[in-house]
Amino acid sequence: MTRRGTLVYYLAAWILGCFFMSALVWIKDTYAATMNHPFADFAFGLLYFSFFGFISGAAAALLAAFLLRRLMMALKCKTPSHWAIAGSILTPAIVGLLGIWGRYVEMQAGPGMRVLELVTFGPKTVLEAGWWLGVPAGAATAFLLCRIQRAFSPEKTAVSA
Repeated sequence: MTRRGTLVYYLAAWILGCFFMSALVWIKDTYAATMNHPFADFAFGLLYFSFFGFISGAAAALLAAFLLRRLMMALKCKTPSHWAIAGSILTPAIVGLLGIWGRYVEMQAGPGMRVLELVTFGPKTVLEAGWWLGVPAGAATAFLLCRIQRAFSPEKTAVSA
């Protein structure tokens, strides 16, 4: 692991971002459908969405984390609320762009398109469920990523002589 916590930052971005997004898609789909299933089916559904969310949303989560970290470092923002606001704007934008690209990739044929389809499948699924799901998921993920970034960032302290 690096001193700046890069590995922890991106691993947390992948796990937290994909879990929050998967949970929101699952909640939307569960409560939009009829409620005649036992609780065990609901728990299985959450695990199912989370598992496929970790696989299909990894590229989008890592891209969003990279852009968020660079943007916040460039703006010198260090408060979690600023990160949450930026995450709530950046995540739906990335979901929208990758989701629209995923729709285009889905119509194309060829073996090279299968890899791109894997990269864009998660954002395309979220875009079909509702682009607005990226707002709370992005805000929650960015808030926690700010806390991780601050925990590993070297603070300049006064050296006493």
